[in-house]
Amino acid sequence: MVVFAPIIEELMFRTLVKPTSKDLILFVSSWGFFIIGLFVSIDLEWYYKYIISILILAFLFFVFKRIIPTVYLHQATTFLNKHQITTLQITSIIFGFLHIFNYVDSLTLNSILFLLIVPRIIAGHMFGKIKIENNHMIWPILLHAINNGVVFAIVSSKY
Repeated sequence: MVVFAPIIEELMFRTLVKPTSKDLILFVSSWGFFIIGLFVSIDLEWYYKYIISILILAFLFFVFKRIIPTVYLHQATTFLNKHQITTLQITSIIFGFLHIFNYVDSLTLNSILFLLIVPRIIAGHMFGKIKIENNHMIWPILLHAINNGVVFAIVSSKY
């Protein structure tokens, strides 16, 4: 929640905001990793899961770097950089709505759930603005980790 989730989530969303070719490969790799994670459950100690996750992500990056033509990456980066504000808004909304599953098991949108999602949309927007202003992925990842760390500390202190 505090270390790995911010890395994967930021790679899934903020790599589309003011991207480089490497960012786009990280985007495809992180979504591939996410999809694999939906279907494959590894019942191991947490440190083995991290090691395996890092290896899978690195493998996907290596494969996608080899198979995605450079011309497509250049066209995509040009398009996304030209439309970075629209990309920021769309990815922020998707980021927020993906967090619905933090609160419910099935997709049932109501007004209370929507109010819980709005801060995630705003956070996604702020993480994206930080990526645009600093032109690097480390800053939104760190801010996301701090955000999750505060929530984790509050929730774990109650139990």
